[in-house]
Amino acid sequence: MRASTLRDFAGAKQIDKGLKYRRRRSGVQRRNGALWRGSTESPVFAKAKMAPKNIKQEWLLMKKTVFKTVIFAGMLLVANVYAAENAKKYALSVEDAVKIAKENNVSIKRQKITLDAALRAKKDSWNSVSPSVVVGASSTVPVDFLTGGDQSSDFDASFGVNAGVSVSLSANLFTSIKSAQLAFEQSKISFDEAVRQIELSVRQSYYGLLYEKENIGLQEENLRIAKQQYESNLQKYNAGRLSEVDALSAEVNYKSKIPTVENAYTTYINDLDNFKQVLGLAIADEIEFTGSLDDYLYLDEIKVEEKNVTSATIQTLESQLESAKVSVMDKRFSAFAPSLNANLSWKDSSWYVGKDDASDPKKTASVSLSASIPLDGVLPWSQKNNAIDSAKDKVSDLELQIDNERKTFVRTINSSLRSIKQSQEAIKYKQANVELAEKNYSMTSEAYNRGTKDLLSLQNSNNTLLQAKVSLNSEILTLAKTIIKLESTIGADFGSLTK
Repeated sequence: MRASTLRDFAGAKQIDKGLKYRRRRSGVQRRNGALWRGSTESPVFAKAKMAPKNIKQEWLLMKKTVFKTVIFAGMLLVANVYAAENAKKYALSVEDAVKIAKENNVSIKRQKITLDAALRAKKDSWNSVSPSVVVGASSTVPVDFLTGGDQSSDFDASFGVNAGVSVSLSANLFTSIKSAQLAFEQSKISFDEAVRQIELSVRQSYYGLLYEKENIGLQEENLRIAKQQYESNLQKYNAGRLSEVDALSAEVNYKSKIPTVENAYTTYINDLDNFKQVLGLAIADEIEFTGSLDDYLYLDEIKVEEKNVTSATIQTLESQLESAKVSVMDKRFSAFAPSLNANLSWKDSSWYVGKDDASDPKKTASVSLSASIPLDGVLPWSQKNNAIDSAKDKVSDLELQIDNERKTFVRTINSSLRSIKQSQEAIKYKQANVELAEKNYSMTSEAYNRGTKDLLSLQNSNNTLLQAKVSLNSEILTLAKTIIKLESTIGADFGSLTK
């Protein structure tokens, strides 16, 4: 905020203090929200005077209060100094802001974690093809040995190791791997769209802040003119060349504009803090905007080739459709396709202890193949057939959604193009309106100085000029946001429609 504006605020507050002083002098006080007349002391102060006092307790309480206040103020000062010393300064174009947001935005980082998880699931989907391996050891001893019976006789005991490998193969392995791949593709689409939404927000907020900054400048200029009129009329009134009504009107007009400037500045600061958070910057960091609303002021006709664009929504639905088709295949495999199992086992019982006439140790190996064929899929009323029909219904529903979304997509493009053209035409008229308002204000000001126009006419012409400038900037902002939104909708590179 400019120093002149701050001085204006301070002047206004000083005036308020004077008014409060005059109310106290007149004996008008406020008790519990209501006006009352009488003593110039407030009810709270008067009650405190009548109450008995403990000087020592009050002194201790005062010391504690002062101590806490000093400590808090010191901590606050240290925090502010630390923040100021560590604050960074940025001179940002809109492209610079987008780059910083992509690197630091929390939402993008969280979405990246989800994408990495989907990538791991895609890689792990091949684990279902891996064989199962079992390794073990075994031993046998006679019952008498375990129960503590006659152990003087010879006994048989054997020790061995065994290993086995088994593999299960079914048609569902293909669909499970395909589903994992499609899930990753959907996560990638979601991630890309999340990044585009952040970029959309950054670009629209960037030009929104430019508009708010321009608005502050316009409101400050309007306040400055009102202040000049007030001071000039005050001099004329003191010299006896102006009525009290005109002097008071100029004062009211000037002071009524101060809250408008304050509100404009507060809105800008709040939105700037939000913008910093989206970019991942510290609130204490300073930003200088190098862009301008004029970037969207002089543009040729915006055109879009529908055949070369698509939307993230359509891409997501198409990926979901592909997954639904895979699901139908998976349900059919479960109902009709056989599954194969292969097993290889090996056993070595070479370690043998027992009678002299015990049999020789043995090594054995075996291979087995098996196939299972489901039969419930043959029955039309079976649960698996119902699952197939439900999966087909999902495919049909998604096809309808895609068809409707494509129609909506075309309608959105055409609507945006019409809005853009309308804004471009409106900007031309509003530029001419600003020029007319400037001429009208200049002529009215000269007439007022000659005494042929009253103060109200001068104030009205000044307000008309202000509204014309604000309306022009607002229309430029609307055009910028509409173009940026359209670029996001069609999946085009940001800035490509304005080249």
